[in-house]
Amino acid sequence: MSVLGIAGCLGLLHGLLVTRVHLQPFVVTLCGLLIYRGISRWLVDDNPVGFGIEYKETLSPLGSGKLSLFEWGTADGIQTFGIPYPLFVFLSAAVVAAIFLNLTIWGRYMLALGSNEEAARYSGIRTERVTILAYVICTVSAATGGILFALDSGSISPSSFGNFYELYAIAAAVLGGCSLRGGEGSIFGVIAGTAVMMLLNNLILLLKIPDRLEFTIIGLVILIGVTLDETVRRVAARRRAMKSAQN
Repeated sequence: MSVLGIAGCLGLLHGLLVTRVHLQPFVVTLCGLLIYRGISRWLVDDNPVGFGIEYKETLSPLGSGKLSLFEWGTADGIQTFGIPYPLFVFLSAAVVAAIFLNLTIWGRYMLALGSNEEAARYSGIRTERVTILAYVICTVSAATGGILFALDSGSISPSSFGNFYELYAIAAAVLGGCSLRGGEGSIFGVIAGTAVMMLLNNLILLLKIPDRLEFTIIGLVILIGVTLDETVRRVAARRRAMKSAQN
């Protein structure tokens, strides 16, 4: 809980920097990435740190355990088929996010804010509060994912652990139909985009593509997704213009 609390405070800080100091969100996020990674490396003297057996019976199964459904015997021993516990966390977070985004007034405010911040402000929405709330939710969600990754790995190297994970997140969101301009997208689309990213990673392994080309492939996927998003937006705008002209 302390980790999630710290994450929420950092999200609040980022939201205040964006809304009150009027810094660019990209600059705040990038500087935060560099600052927090540097602090983590300094705290552990840039050495890998592990949990040992501290959370073996409590939190560790949440990150690496699974719900066993059935077992069968083989020449190599007992094999078990089950559903990983992180999947339940993922689906629970997706359900909560979908309810919040689509069935609550604050979720609708966020969509309106992403579509057009100035229009949302003129319509009476407290855009600064909504922006801060979005940053808090984002950092708490990222902290939850980081905890699960750490529990699954058992040890963390601050100099390399989590590198380029933000690239995977952007790619999954773009593939899921989220617009980089904001205001468009759905939780189901993000789930589908995440599944496609996992499929891409598996294809890279199955097709024996060199690991050095992994980021190239992901970059191309993001570029294609953004291009398709822009194309669809222009086609939709052209159709709306034609209908308006006909009326």
